[in-house]
Amino acid sequence: MWRFMENRPSVFVSSYEEGVQRVLEGNYAFLMESTMLDYMVQRDCNLTQVGGLLDSKGYGIATPMGSPWRDKISLAILDLQEKGVIQMLYNKWWKSPGITCSRDDKNKDGKANALGVDNIGGVFVVLLCGLAVAVLTAIGEFCWNSKKSAQSARVGMHHF
Repeated sequence: MWRFMENRPSVFVSSYEEGVQRVLEGNYAFLMESTMLDYMVQRDCNLTQVGGLLDSKGYGIATPMGSPWRDKISLAILDLQEKGVIQMLYNKWWKSPGITCSRDDKNKDGKANALGVDNIGGVFVVLLCGLAVAVLTAIGEFCWNSKKSAQSARVGMHHF
């Protein structure tokens, strides 16, 4: 993708708004930061996210070296995450019913569904059939080998 883009300065935009506008005009894909992408896709039904994230990174809060605030801020953020406050705030500001578009095909908030039994049930059927064939083959081989060894044992007894 970069090789295609690096020699074409016309594909670059200087703002999110310009990139989104070019997408809406058609024949253009816009790479953007995931949080902003999620925010825009929630509000405009003409936009959709294609594929997964290229890279996943969290946000950080910078403090001076040796600052006593570093640990306090980190612990406060972890506490808010554990209590679900951060998710509630995210839902409030990103997914409020009045400001998000309602999609008819809404599945997992516009993102791809995780694979479930409905999606990959066929794989289990194939595996079970393969297991059944393997067990039947093993039983058949066991019977065949025990029959052969019983016959060879009988033949060996006649010689004595």
